[in-house]
Amino acid sequence: MMRSLRNYSGLMRKIKEVDMEIMEQKSIYRNVTIYHTLPECLLAVGNLYAEKPAITMFGRDRKEQSVTYKEFVKDVQGAAFMMEQRNMSGRHIALVGENSYEWIVAFCAAGCIGSVSVPIDVEHPEEEIVNLAEFADATFTIVQKEFLPAFEGWQKEMVIQMETTFAEMIQKGREAIQTKGIEEFEFGKKVEQDTPLAIVYTSGTTSVSKAVVLSHYNLMYDACCCQASVKLEDRMFNPLPLYHTYSLGCGVLNILAHGQNICINGNLKTLFRDIKLYSPSIMMAVPLVLENLLKEIHRVQEKMGIRGQVEQAVEKYRKGLFMKKPVLLNGMSEILGENLRTICCGGAHLNEKIAEEFFAYGIDLLQGYGITECSPLISNSIRGQNRINSVGQLLPGIEMKIADGEILVKGPNVFKEYYKNPVVTEESFTDGWFHTGDIGYLDRKGFLYICGRKKNLIVFNNGKKVVPEELEAYIHQIPLVKEVMVYGASTGNALDEVKLSALICVDTDQTEETDNYKILETIQEEIQELNMRLPIYKRIQSVKLSESEFQKTSMQKIQRRKVNV
Repeated sequence: MMRSLRNYSGLMRKIKEVDMEIMEQKSIYRNVTIYHTLPECLLAVGNLYAEKPAITMFGRDRKEQSVTYKEFVKDVQGAAFMMEQRNMSGRHIALVGENSYEWIVAFCAAGCIGSVSVPIDVEHPEEEIVNLAEFADATFTIVQKEFLPAFEGWQKEMVIQMETTFAEMIQKGREAIQTKGIEEFEFGKKVEQDTPLAIVYTSGTTSVSKAVVLSHYNLMYDACCCQASVKLEDRMFNPLPLYHTYSLGCGVLNILAHGQNICINGNLKTLFRDIKLYSPSIMMAVPLVLENLLKEIHRVQEKMGIRGQVEQAVEKYRKGLFMKKPVLLNGMSEILGENLRTICCGGAHLNEKIAEEFFAYGIDLLQGYGITECSPLISNSIRGQNRINSVGQLLPGIEMKIADGEILVKGPNVFKEYYKNPVVTEESFTDGWFHTGDIGYLDRKGFLYICGRKKNLIVFNNGKKVVPEELEAYIHQIPLVKEVMVYGASTGNALDEVKLSALICVDTDQTEETDNYKILETIQEEIQELNMRLPIYKRIQSVKLSESEFQKTSMQKIQRRKVNV
């Protein structure tokens, strides 16, 4: 159960190396076209891939609805034309809604008239949605019907309903351009590479969300380089919310820039239905999505009567007894279709056992590392050189160094400022290097390893430091543990005297026991076994059970500041 302990100890030793030299990039890159602005990209792909499917969705009737690149670009042009007529050029425009075709068209159209999109996380309360839009100085909002009540206080002409009014604008704009001629509407004339394209809020797991200003070149450079070291298949399934840069940059702009097909899912209730109907060759995921997929796959295996057989085969695969021959009889196609070859996973730490099981099923699971301020991707895995605990190698043109254990980066994808927050912007850079706030290291071959967040460090009064994510990874391997957060609890003796504590949410599917005292006792025994393998200062001294799951961001990261301990 604790077999990865040695790996983590190695990671932590590496963290202590200070001010490593910037690693030289190896020739691992494919030739890719770099577009400097979004309209430049759209005009190019609209011609290059005119008849290829660009965006696919499934309606309530389960019927596939696909739009070609040619038609998609025409829709963007139509929307952009009508937005100009409404005096929306150069404005800040809030996008409020779940994943939809109209959402993507609105983002692209706004960017093509020099406007700045402000994607809003719709999991926030109504009041917070409006606050985020207003802080970013949005003068218009394009909003899905169910979120309209949040903007009752806005002038009606500034609120555009996505499914009706905006959809009509797309069609009317297309007709107007066709009638008047495209020459009268110069697509992208107000856009340069340094023009802001989006203001995106950080997830705010350890502090208040910050508004990150990303330019056209920031986002397009990153999107174009996503496949510089790994060529993806043509059919991408993206169920992740578009108001995060991981989904927007890697799951939409990246795919469009390379002429591939995206299937977007806008409702978790239809997630499994849409995956099966689309039968993707590649999909975007965060660790929680993969956990839920495995639960469904295990359910299918039970139904097929092969669960025990598959478990044994996966374990032999992990131990190398099959010489890494995939476990083909696994029931996975019943959930994910026949064509899945690759999963791109990011957003949070991925449990090693989950990764290994997908590898055992013949899936190439590629991990990446990114942060909103970097548009977002900084590194990704490389086919044939995949390392489960690593998030791959740096994208081309990105420089990195480690200072006091923290990852610092430079590159064309790095943002210039936090909106209306010059003090924090200045604090985030040192001589042009952006402080990511993440702790990690690069090995001699240029592979990047992430160990935790600098803000989460637990510091003892004797100077010792502990990265809680390291201990959480150990504890998460205990079968009864569904979620865990390690923190420094005050001993009450002095302000700076703390003890290591763990707050645990129990996985009730793993036990028939209902007595919390007995469950706690079992977990404490497992943690005591773990403690014997750890240095004294890293040993967990107290354990508490949480009555509910932890609050998380829409990318399923635990919001530590909101957890009551």
